[in-house]
Amino acid sequence: MLLLARSTRSIARSARSYAHQAPPPALVSAAQTSRAQRVLSTPEDAKLTASISLFLKAGSRYQPSHGLAHLLKNSVFKSTQKRSALSLTRETELLGGVLTSSLTREHLILSAEFLKGNDVGRRSDELELHKARICGRSATGGDCRVPASQQDPTVVALEQAHQLAFREGLGNSLFVHPELGVSQEAVVEYARSSFGEAKEQSIVGTGIQADRLAELADQFFAVSSSSSSSSSGPGAPQKSSSYHGGEARITRAHGSDTLLVAFKGAAGSSSAAYTVLQHLLGSDPASVKWSSGTSPLSSLPVRAFHLSYSDMGLFGFLVKAPAAHARSAASQALAELKKIAAGNSLDKEAVARAALKAQLLVASSLESNILRNELLGTQSLISPKTPQQLGELYSAYSQVTPEQVIQAAKSIISSPPTTVAVGNTQELPYFDQLGL
Repeated sequence: MLLLARSTRSIARSARSYAHQAPPPALVSAAQTSRAQRVLSTPEDAKLTASISLFLKAGSRYQPSHGLAHLLKNSVFKSTQKRSALSLTRETELLGGVLTSSLTREHLILSAEFLKGNDVGRRSDELELHKARICGRSATGGDCRVPASQQDPTVVALEQAHQLAFREGLGNSLFVHPELGVSQEAVVEYARSSFGEAKEQSIVGTGIQADRLAELADQFFAVSSSSSSSSSGPGAPQKSSSYHGGEARITRAHGSDTLLVAFKGAAGSSSAAYTVLQHLLGSDPASVKWSSGTSPLSSLPVRAFHLSYSDMGLFGFLVKAPAAHARSAASQALAELKKIAAGNSLDKEAVARAALKAQLLVASSLESNILRNELLGTQSLISPKTPQQLGELYSAYSQVTPEQVIQAAKSIISSPPTTVAVGNTQELPYFDQLGL
């Protein structure tokens, strides 16, 4: 037993020593295509897989009418002038690749992930979307059912909160509604305006040199003669978001009762203090799997969140509790936020712990090729400064001071509230019943 204890202590010391050895910085290389597309890549990577992601300024905030961004996301990788959808699928499978498309409020992201050494040019070819033919059946919504996620009260609350807070632009829904008709021609025109704006695009890769990626982009992303910019689409001058706030109540017989209380947040370039405040109050995931933690909200069914965009943000609390208990939980969460704004119960150690958690979550995301691409691509489109190392994506959190967190809390509670109740609205509270 004594020998076993000594061995365990020895292993623990070795593990701590290894953990303190900082790895060499992961460098980010940058280039530009002949069409002024920004290209970023992390070429020196020990992973066995590589990836390419194309960022298009075609998120839901830019859609001129309802549902276009969602239908466009569902229409890519269907057919091009060179390949049918079946051919595209079979060739991707033969090369061991995975093609994905994802949509945010600001970007449509098209990604290809594959084994290193496979035909990178072929993967770029499959992202050649400026000549894409939009599948009529998908574009008209004939086979597009309401996603199961829309039945999730959390998603419903977040969608409604964005609509109340921003009304248009960032308030546009990420999802198409089946009862609102969308024409195939409208989706095609939105695709043309999105794919033709090279200056609004970024190409991000892992496991490939940026210069080589730029060469491939010049080869496969030539502007189509039919590409045009719309005065109301992605190519139009961006209208700055404005925050309004409001209150909505959605009665649901099924699903957990949900209460969302939000305020004006910060834009991505200045959101570090808000993110640290989010983790200081209490957010997912918990630091210890079978422990609720020691944050102010750890014992409550409440989690703080901060959703940051290029020019605005949304900071708030999500309460998942039976309607009879939601009022008490939300009131306590707002009271904690008010205490921080007043400078009470805040010390450097607590801020440092929250900052470390924020850094860890970003660093963990960088381990995934696709998530790394998303972080780099988003950063490249909201900031004129190109990161030189991956560590720059989370280094700002370590520089946040208690004073900055206090100022962020003050700014939050001084803005109009956005409140959404989903579930038993007869018992779920109104905002003026929460005591802020």
